Amino acid sequence: MRFHIETYGCTSNFGNSSQVEGALISLGHLPSAIDEADVIIVNTCAVTEKTERKILKRLSQLEDDRLIIAGCLTAAIPSSVEQINCRRRLGVLTRSVAMEIAESFSHSSSGTPSHKKRIQVKPIPDSLCGIINIAEGCRGKCSYCVVRRARGNLVSLDPEEIEERARSMIESGIVELQLAAQDTGAYGLDIGSSLPELLTKIAEIPGKFMVRVGMMNPDTAHPVLRELTEALRCPKVYKFLHLPVQSGSDEVLQKMCRGYRVDDYVRIVRLLREKLPGISFATDVITGFPGETDEDFAKTLKLMELVRPDKINVTRYSRRPRTPAAERYNMPDRIKKERSRRLTKLWLDIASENNRRYLGKVLKVLVTERGRGRTMKARTENYAGVVIRGSPPLGSLHRTKITGSNSFYLTGMIYPSFLVSISP
Repeated sequence: MRFHIETYGCTSNFGNSSQVEGALISLGHLPSAIDEADVIIVNTCAVTEKTERKILKRLSQLEDDRLIIAGCLTAAIPSSVEQINCRRRLGVLTRSVAMEIAESFSHSSSGTPSHKKRIQVKPIPDSLCGIINIAEGCRGKCSYCVVRRARGNLVSLDPEEIEERARSMIESGIVELQLAAQDTGAYGLDIGSSLPELLTKIAEIPGKFMVRVGMMNPDTAHPVLRELTEALRCPKVYKFLHLPVQSGSDEVLQKMCRGYRVDDYVRIVRLLREKLPGISFATDVITGFPGETDEDFAKTLKLMELVRPDKINVTRYSRRPRTPAAERYNMPDRIKKERSRRLTKLWLDIASENNRRYLGKVLKVLVTERGRGRTMKARTENYAGVVIRGSPPLGSLHRTKITGSNSFYLTGMIYPSFLVSISP
């Protein structure tokens, strides 16, 4: 069987797709281009109405007996895909789901045996980044979120299984391990472990790699903050955190059921910057949440000016069915859009200023992906993105002089004298 997977949404979704791809390959099936596939698997996302519309349009283009619809839309809002003609509708993709997919197509005319005989040519990778989903679900009760209905309560993966997956990826050549979950800070709360313990364990694996910690909520980061700070000191862990704040107003945070106050967020950021100079941050903000006043939004702008994140993911509030927030007044889109534009402009100004501080500096960077044209993408020790002209090998480590910057990335130049070796 030849299969093609198309994925939408968060890093966890891409991690789920990667697991299923690996499981199908281990069963003797082959990934292929969409036109040649016997089965097309679409891993959906339900986080916003805009994303849902985009996916439904795509599904309508693909609908036929080859199509399998999976992911958060089918799990959280199954009615949204009821009218799409497809072979099967599945929930969140897992390794066990891969077996269901394989069995569903076991009697197709282009079955497994004929493809097992094919000679597989290993493609040249465009990226040496690998995703490990360390947990599914979360303990949050955010009033606007539909994802928990799809993912369920927190279920942490066993640390030994995560370590085994990490070792396997490193041995296969992966140089950036991305630890993903709906809330990485909650990892281990259900099994007597913790994220800092896991990071320390992974960092002890021999090999040439870096670890990126995925999104975590402030309320779960706070209890393990001291231990997390120590774990982030490890040379194999990027000095970077993704900490969504969602609003700079305590009144809005309470309506969102986020479980922390603005001062809590500020204390976390200040402590981490004090203990780990140079650490970088990304955050998320929702504009136009039901009940958000002009004053509330002004507080969000003020908070962003204060903490000055390196990246702000701005999302306009989107009503999701059967969530508590959906019962509140949904303000006009024009207000959401205007606030989104203002916040985005502020972020671009902050990011531009933040990135200018690197100009002229020589930084150690790890080449992780191919870029456009004759460029490569690399990451600094605090996960700043650097575009390098030329063809340094994927996985190589260099000292690079930063020659340019904008709001989105840095540009750099490698000199032969700056080439360094990667020590395990």
